[in-house]
Amino acid sequence: MTKSIDTATLIPCLLLTMLGYFLVSRSGNAVTTGDLTFSIGYLAYIFVANVVSFNSNKLQLSQYEKNNISFEPMGAHSLGRGQFINEGSFLVYFGLSKIIGLLIPLILIFAGPSEVAVMLTPSLVVVIAQAVAEQSTGSFHDVLRIIIPIGYSSYRLFGPLKLWALDSWILYLEKQPTGEFIYTFNFLLAWANLVFAVWNLFGFLLLRALPLYFDKEETPRVEMAYTLLPLPKKNKMKV
Repeated sequence: MTKSIDTATLIPCLLLTMLGYFLVSRSGNAVTTGDLTFSIGYLAYIFVANVVSFNSNKLQLSQYEKNNISFEPMGAHSLGRGQFINEGSFLVYFGLSKIIGLLIPLILIFAGPSEVAVMLTPSLVVVIAQAVAEQSTGSFHDVLRIIIPIGYSSYRLFGPLKLWALDSWILYLEKQPTGEFIYTFNFLLAWANLVFAVWNLFGFLLLRALPLYFDKEETPRVEMAYTLLPLPKKNKMKV
């Protein structure tokens, strides 16, 4: 089961990682050590947590096998237990996020002024890191899969995205006398991303998607051995 998932996601993960590396290498000091540390470190934390705290999600995966359920991390078992994947409004929402958060920024990096490219690169790198994390953790426990977009969205919103929005406003004021539309567009794009990110985190992810994982039947609860330590009771893991 997990082998096919790994094979299906290996190529996009590698391509996204290469793209992220390329953007970092050409951004100078725009992408900070903190951006890289979080982008890589948070994914490492997710991997360790899945093994140590959730026993590599054996409980949930075995439950699917026992009930003869085909595991579809990008379909029936995608974000929100697949409740959104076939909804037209969500597909528009998802597509819009990729257009304003990934596609247009990529175009600006290669076709826009260097000061604009440097300004938006850190936010884009975190978006790419989140995409790699989501693609590479399809077989992980539901708790970890939902905190991936929550964690990356939180860091991006209060870190590189906030700086991009503020810097774009300053750059817009400086370049306004020249009348060049690209700086106005950069300002509008940055603030559109900021507004979208605020709603995505505090509206959709926390209030709409997260509650769907409170059902302990569909998201098996791993019994922990200690009150304050996330270490499971190995002898009570029913797989």
